Amino acid sequence: MNLLLSSKQQRVLNAIREFQRLHNKFPSYKELADVLGYSSINSIQQFIKVLVKKKYLNSERGEGIKGLEKTGPSQIDLANIPVVGHVSCGTPILAQENIEGYIPTEKNLVKNKPGRFFFLRANGDSMNAAGIDDKDLLLIESKSTANPGEKILALIEDEATVKFFRPKKDLILLVPKSKNPIYKPIIVSKGFAIQGVVRRVVKKADLTA
Repeated sequence: MNLLLSSKQQRVLNAIREFQRLHNKFPSYKELADVLGYSSINSIQQFIKVLVKKKYLNSERGEGIKGLEKTGPSQIDLANIPVVGHVSCGTPILAQENIEGYIPTEKNLVKNKPGRFFFLRANGDSMNAAGIDDKDLLLIESKSTANPGEKILALIEDEATVKFFRPKKDLILLVPKSKNPIYKPIIVSKGFAIQGVVRRVVKKADLTA
């Protein structure tokens, strides 16, 4: 079960928490729609279904919103992990201009060391045969070394790429795995640095409600 929340899902959950704090009760679908500026409850119902499925809410059919965080991870067990939407040449990966938002993530998924992790939004189809599609999110552990065969985030003269790491005696092979035959291994011997290792792939379909 993927417990990651999109920014829209997090906004809905935050609104429920704030309403509960202010009114000492859970909002109805209509009350939540009014708070969030929706003209109907249809979208709210879809968000609630996702939050129930991901176990952030405990809701029973016909009874609306019920049981905030009774079965899911608590606020204490979550850490906000930055999402890097793009990498600008000459700037650090986690420079503010590269960060497009944050995703609350279970701390055990980031080894209780959230400062070492970030999400990178995949771009292109050079790794789609390895389960990484365009716009998927990759959970990256920030590291400067990697084991042969791991999927790494590499910087080649300020250009970021995600490939399989295949070190050789005098050079490095960065190997794609794509259904598109145009992609070939990248051979590097200098101007290369490992920025991190891919630990998890979050499919783009799981990020929208």
